[in-house]
Amino acid sequence: MFKTLTQLPNGKLRIAIASLLTLNAVLYALLDSLVAATDAFAWLALLFSFELETAGLPSSIQEKSLHKFRNALLIIIGLVTLAYLVMGDPLNFANSILWIGLIGLLEMEVRAPTTVENHSKLYWLASVLVFTGLISMVALSFWLGAVLDGFNNMLWIVAFALIEVDLFSFLKFKK
Repeated sequence: MFKTLTQLPNGKLRIAIASLLTLNAVLYALLDSLVAATDAFAWLALLFSFELETAGLPSSIQEKSLHKFRNALLIIIGLVTLAYLVMGDPLNFANSILWIGLIGLLEMEVRAPTTVENHSKLYWLASVLVFTGLISMVALSFWLGAVLDGFNNMLWIVAFALIEVDLFSFLKFKK
């Protein structure tokens, strides 16, 4: 059964964060490069695809179609990441690599739980390193005067921590 965002846990918070992320993407489109705007909108669409799945897919949307859409978004995100490298933008390149790494860790947890369990110390260490890197990107962005990037990075960490996973459970060391 399909649920609206307000019917999901932290529904109002989800809407507030989604609204801020949408505003953030629009600001990138207006104030930054085409690459940065594409990056912001691709991640936003990816978030909405996960939210749609969490809410229960409406009968008009097939799961296979959603996965194809998601794969297309991941290709776009990969291309944007390469564009940051080619453009000589190490800050956004590193940030993208960290987020891709986090998505990879989450996919491992879902698709290969036995592997994660067998290598729990390594998985935990990788998780802590990725989050430390992401938090460092927030501080570095603000320190370098990249306020929009700093706000974007901070907002995505909050969105991820409060909406997608229980951050403390995700980072909790599992024996």
